[in-house]
Amino acid sequence: MLPGVVGTFRGRLCVTLDVMTNRSDLVTAARGGDRHAFADLVELESREAIGLCLSILRCHPDAEDAAQEAFVRAWRQLPSLRDADLWGGWFRRLTVTAAIDYYRRRRNGNLVPFDGQEPAPLPDTQHSLAARDEMRGLISGLEAKDQILLVLRFGHDLELPQVAEALGIPVGTAKSRLH
Repeated sequence: MLPGVVGTFRGRLCVTLDVMTNRSDLVTAARGGDRHAFADLVELESREAIGLCLSILRCHPDAEDAAQEAFVRAWRQLPSLRDADLWGGWFRRLTVTAAIDYYRRRRNGNLVPFDGQEPAPLPDTQHSLAARDEMRGLISGLEAKDQILLVLRFGHDLELPQVAEALGIPVGTAKSRLH
């Protein structure tokens, strides 16, 4: 269980977490071999990791498997992370790589869904649904590397340097693929 402060929110008992401090402390402890600290990191990061993998793989069970692979890789490679404060970008890159590797092994469909990643429909629902379907068709015609870039940039609202870091490419390359 993650450490926190017990309080109330809307009349219910809850535990608040100082995530920014705890994350760094958990990473530092996990780097030292503390399995419980790493289990707490998994608990803290699982939802976001699965969501990122789901946006790439379009299948919830596959996304869970890829996220699990990302956590296994993180545990094995954690000693190579020199600064605990860089965990977020470092782990995001591992997660994207795990999802891409999983996709390559699976190779049985389109790569990028936009379900849950797009703005709410405009009042003219028929027109907006047609536009969404047209956009999906256009995006599905792109190469997988370009689809992933679009999901990270617009679906997950990452800035170009974060997208480039997650994909392991220079910012200029990410920019040129985007345009």
